[in-house]
Amino acid sequence: MLARRIGLTLLTFVLGIALTAGPAGAVVVDRVAAVVNKEVITLSDVYELGADFITERVDAEGESARREAELEVLDSLIQTELVSQEMTRLGLDVTQDDLEATIDDIARQNGLTRDQLRREVERSGLAWSVYREQLMEQLRSMRFGQSILAPRVSVSEQDLRDLYDQEVRAGFVGAESRTLEGILVPWGADATPEARAALALKLTEDKARYDAGTVTWAELLAEHPESLLAGGRGQLGAFKKGEAIPELDAAAFGVPVGAVSGPIALPNGLMLLRVASSEFAPPPPFEDLRDQLAQELQARKMEQELALWTAQARRQAAVVVKLEPPAGYGVIDRDAAQELSPLAPPPSLMP
Repeated sequence: MLARRIGLTLLTFVLGIALTAGPAGAVVVDRVAAVVNKEVITLSDVYELGADFITERVDAEGESARREAELEVLDSLIQTELVSQEMTRLGLDVTQDDLEATIDDIARQNGLTRDQLRREVERSGLAWSVYREQLMEQLRSMRFGQSILAPRVSVSEQDLRDLYDQEVRAGFVGAESRTLEGILVPWGADATPEARAALALKLTEDKARYDAGTVTWAELLAEHPESLLAGGRGQLGAFKKGEAIPELDAAAFGVPVGAVSGPIALPNGLMLLRVASSEFAPPPPFEDLRDQLAQELQARKMEQELALWTAQARRQAAVVVKLEPPAGYGVIDRDAAQELSPLAPPPSLMP
């Protein structure tokens, strides 16, 4: 039920802190990965953002997956650059004053001074400059969503009810509740082992008769007026898993509805336990989930609008992707680096 995240995120991948270093005595050869309206995105930018993502893909799928992973990260960077350029063009971009005010708010909300916040960030292993860059991108993403995407999105009452029916009502499985009935035949404090064994044999035979269909549950109840539950016609009530005592809980949820378990030894006697019926809790009412559904549907529609906006922006912009199909980027020896032509594609970049 509604397991998707709520909100708009323009960056698709976890932000890496730095380009992973190669072996000692080697250098990473950088190159242009894409050009977006004269703004250059380098291969090192790709790895700064998505080094962890790319490494995970390569580890899982092999070296042949590297280029596809690089291009996925590059698509995210191109989208981010297009958004940044659009916000600048519209005069809506985040300013340094906006950034500083947000940092002050974050510090205040966490009960820290600005210097203390910086120390906490750096203690976590994140450079302060990278933290500021990430925060700037988040602010830009939020403003872009509010200013550009949100006006394009509408959520109707019928949309919400359709989402509720499709993803809440249809797939909802609430906690099961079982209604139990029993025959509890007591034994006295002075009952001998032989008497207890005889009682256990009698109830075992009663269960076998019920299982064979030669006696009904009502008839068994009538045969045991000594049952401590006879006054309530054997009714114990409804229980969810874990609510009854352990001896009864295991039996109650270990057999089908209508089946009888036992004899079950209890401190005051032996019991035959019958599962009379089973019900599942209904889904939460629509009104209780309305706000959550609205947030979820708004987020989905914003994602769709972002995809449409990005596709249109790429068609209208001068976007040139320089990464060819997998053919060798990388970490090379310093001596070999001197012999390479600056126009030649470097060997494979190994994170």
